Amino acid sequence: MKIALALCAVLLGLSMYSQKISGAVTNENEEPVSYCSISLGNEKASTITDVNGMYSLEVPDNTNKNGAIIFESNGYDSKKLTINEITRNPNIKLNKKTYAIQEINLTGKKTKNEVIGTERRPMLTFSKMFDQNIPTIEQGQIFTIYNWTKLNSYNFYIIPSSKFKEITLKLNIYTVKNDLPYQSALNENIVFTTSTTGWQSIDLRKYNLIYTGIDKLGITLQLVNHISQDNGEFVFGISARKTLSNDLLYRYQSQGSWEVSKGSFISNIDINYSKDKNEKGIEKMDKNDTNTENEELINYYKNKEKAKKTIYGQNKNGRFIDLKNAKIYYEEYGSGDPLFLLHGNNGSISDFYKQIPDLARHFKVIALDTRGQGKSTDLSTENYTYETFSDDLLAIIQELKLKKVNILGWSDGGNTGLTFTIKHPDMVNHLIVIGANITPEGIDPGMMETFRRQMNDKEIYNKRLLQLMIEQPQISTEQLNNIKTPVLIIAGSHDVIKEEHTRLINNSIPDSKLVIVPDATHYVPFEQPDSINKTVIDFLKQ
Repeated sequence: MKIALALCAVLLGLSMYSQKISGAVTNENEEPVSYCSISLGNEKASTITDVNGMYSLEVPDNTNKNGAIIFESNGYDSKKLTINEITRNPNIKLNKKTYAIQEINLTGKKTKNEVIGTERRPMLTFSKMFDQNIPTIEQGQIFTIYNWTKLNSYNFYIIPSSKFKEITLKLNIYTVKNDLPYQSALNENIVFTTSTTGWQSIDLRKYNLIYTGIDKLGITLQLVNHISQDNGEFVFGISARKTLSNDLLYRYQSQGSWEVSKGSFISNIDINYSKDKNEKGIEKMDKNDTNTENEELINYYKNKEKAKKTIYGQNKNGRFIDLKNAKIYYEEYGSGDPLFLLHGNNGSISDFYKQIPDLARHFKVIALDTRGQGKSTDLSTENYTYETFSDDLLAIIQELKLKKVNILGWSDGGNTGLTFTIKHPDMVNHLIVIGANITPEGIDPGMMETFRRQMNDKEIYNKRLLQLMIEQPQISTEQLNNIKTPVLIIAGSHDVIKEEHTRLINNSIPDSKLVIVPDATHYVPFEQPDSINKTVIDFLKQ
């Protein structure tokens, strides 16, 4: 069933309404003005018209009736009316602008073609999600352009895990002032409908969009209508990548303030341009030397290589413990209360090469290679589960004749730590989890897509580890509510685990502590070891 989102006013944080205003927006020829923005100043009370120009707006109970409601649409003069005026006559007429933008053509000069932006989807991405109940939200980015530029197409990437039958998007283009969108650079609406995911292309040639004398454009998308799947499910997001510049744009409604953040959409504009003699070329966004994603990968692999050159994970005093279908390898360092270190998916003991020296000064560190990883073997053929890893940990604790232990788990190791603490609460003194999740939905959708793609990669040896992350864990908040053990939750501010998911874990475990490490990713033990080590030691000694 097609949902006309524009008929639903967007109201967050407001609980009482005195009236609902419904009407139509048309032009001087009595033609409907589709997807016209309607907003109550800076309030979050806002909506848009549907394809037939119809609208319905809830007005908060405490609103001044002389307050202005603003109607805006590409190619029309905006109109500002008081609530009292609209209550008396909710049917609004907008007048067409004589010229919304200036069209300039080149004569006697040849233009060149170029693609500005991201032309390929990188391995590491994150997702910018759209809320089907808030059609006023705009998301997009800033593009640098030439002194004379004609737009041929706008291309972007819808995450494959999106779920819909059909979506309708409105493309907005703005001039830029002080690195923020300033004024609309369109004289008509550009609306695009699709039923597919992956790369999308909006053909702009018929609109004759030529811009001169400006060096930047802001381009955003709005989800103005959708059809959910037959089972009612709806998910829609666009892939983005991390960058060093604040190119990502967000605005709740047409009169709201623009917010910016680091990154850019996986998107590009195909253009024709004419360049002045002294005008510089535009730097490609795909260049590796400015790609934050590649910097993170380089740092990650550098740390992995350094870790391999240490004693950790290959200590001649390391031992194996025989289980019925696996041999689990472990190493011990230091003395004091036992502290188990559990590494992440496809990792090993050596991943803690920056933690073990500090922690071993205060505790008896017992670092494990999880079954089928590092030096640990595995003869089982069943799918991996965190319950299996938890059972392995129990067997090792019993073999070492320990009654109560501390656990530090990173990523998958954190998931195992949570699972173990839920099953054996009396055996855990303290639990620290770094970058843990309780369901696969807690992981950035872009990363989950990468995992799914890798399932088809013949070069991936142990696909059970991938399958584990795609399907598990399945820990409920009710299970977390029952944890009485002191728990410290750590995540990077740019972690692939969604921050709201990390906060859900924190809010669900009574009296747990949360640390979001600034300017850090999922690999925060590599990136900020001194901070992590001190935080862990202080927590364990409290």
